[in-house]
Amino acid sequence: MNDRCKQLGGYLLQTDTPMESYFIRKLLMRLGHGPFFTGINDVASEGRFYTYNDKKPARYITWRWFQPDNWWNEDCVEIWRTGFNDRHCGTRGRYICEVPS
Repeated sequence: MNDRCKQLGGYLLQTDTPMESYFIRKLLMRLGHGPFFTGINDVASEGRFYTYNDKKPARYITWRWFQPDNWWNEDCVEIWRTGFNDRHCGTRGRYICEVPS
């Protein structure tokens, strides 16, 4: 996933502010789509979420109810209209690339 984003000159989505998270979730509500993988995971240390792009702690995640639950070792983060969820990294799915302007 991130390799494709790099080909486009960007990286997997990471939400850095409450406003950015709100904007993305509202956009997904309008489009009626989801979930989409983001560039956030806790592969290195369970429960400590970092961004794939710059390896810094994830700054803003609005979790869905009862998430993250690490159900059967879920380390990647996806975004839904209703918030963020942890999911298995090997699961096939859609993703959002963030391309700097």
